[in-house]
Amino acid sequence: MLGKIVVGILGVTGAIGELYETLLKNHTHFKLGFIAASKKNVGKNRHGLTIHSIDDLPSAKKCGVKILFSGLHTEIAKIIEPIWGQDFLVISSSSAFRTEQQLILPEINGHQIQSARTGIFAKPNCTLHPIILPLAALVPLGIKRATVTTFQAVSGAGKTGLSAMDILDNVIPFIENEEEKIKKEFQLLLKKDIPLDITCCRVAVYDGHLVTMSVEFERKVSIEQVQDNLHQYTLFKVHHEHDRPQPRLDKDFKKGMGISIGRIRQGEGAVIQFVALAHNRIRGAAGTGIKLAEIAYGFEKPGL
Repeated sequence: MLGKIVVGILGVTGAIGELYETLLKNHTHFKLGFIAASKKNVGKNRHGLTIHSIDDLPSAKKCGVKILFSGLHTEIAKIIEPIWGQDFLVISSSSAFRTEQQLILPEINGHQIQSARTGIFAKPNCTLHPIILPLAALVPLGIKRATVTTFQAVSGAGKTGLSAMDILDNVIPFIENEEEKIKKEFQLLLKKDIPLDITCCRVAVYDGHLVTMSVEFERKVSIEQVQDNLHQYTLFKVHHEHDRPQPRLDKDFKKGMGISIGRIRQGEGAVIQFVALAHNRIRGAAGTGIKLAEIAYGFEKPGL
């Protein structure tokens, strides 16, 4: 394939759109050639590109765009993204399109987007990554059920999600609809009859979703067996220090695309406990969106 593939961003001034913009700079295979945002931003110049309206398909076609990375809010995405999906490959951040056919995680079912040139494909909830990816690696050991508590960074709530006064010196033990979304997406992706109990909390950390996990297996397994399964994949970094992983120290592992795991220890009976960490905006959002596009065009392979 000669030359770079031209891509665009819908919602370029939002938190996810801005990160897509950053990650696409000097990308090996993709060139940003089209950006769109709300009406108040249309016509403005942004890093050498003119901002278009989010329904300006003719301009996108004129620019030669093949892929749209969307950071549009769900209510807007429901209306706008299906229009784009008729002629372009759309990588959506919206929960509206996280169906069995459209919900894609590169390491779990990335084969479903291979060779796609049109249609909408949605990334999963950002918090699901440090939960489902380690569990997928441990499925061969026979998982019976998992119990999870999340400690989610404030950046996961978006630019206007929380005020500083709400989160400063605080932990909020509830995120609306989050637990339901994660449980649903977990089952859609993993396709295993593994009960998942989850409690979601928002904490005063800017980037990095950390989760504690208690995994019950069908029979007793050793710490060494768990470590051996995780070590099979370069996606994971297993820490042996007692106080790792930490968002400040470990969120940027593999340029923000890796999963850091630590405190692997034996629980009661056939239970193994551990802590996992992922960068919620890179691994959990824009980085995975770009990887999906790379898989679609054959630059990356799906799978763990």
